[in-house]
Amino acid sequence: MQTISGQCSCGKIAYHYPAPALQIVACHCGLCRRMTGAALSSYVVVKEAELAFTQGQELLKSYTVTSRTQRHFCTDCGTPLYNSNHETYAGLSMLYLGTVNQHESLAPRMDIYCENKLSWLETSDSCRHFEQMPRKS
Repeated sequence: MQTISGQCSCGKIAYHYPAPALQIVACHCGLCRRMTGAALSSYVVVKEAELAFTQGQELLKSYTVTSRTQRHFCTDCGTPLYNSNHETYAGLSMLYLGTVNQHESLAPRMDIYCENKLSWLETSDSCRHFEQMPRKS
């Protein structure tokens, strides 16, 4: 079983998740682009109740992005650590892949909001691609 750990850029906030990721997602929506300043955003989806901050939790701050979405980041270095959306994805946290120590072994398995994907960006054919967010089963 692969556990997940990670930290912010300055190393003052660290987290641990005791199980494998539920899903690994590459999101191409415009909101994710604006929040990260990047062409897309990659997330490791985990159960919120099992995500533990092992240091620096007092430095963690939240920003309300939309009425449903919050972005959580380090107040010292500004690194975004995870997003939450308690309305649509109750009980889940979306860790930014770049903050995960095991990021080399965690490739996205799903591309979402491909209708907004930048034309010059190539994505893996091994992922499942969705024009929008797939519906919950």
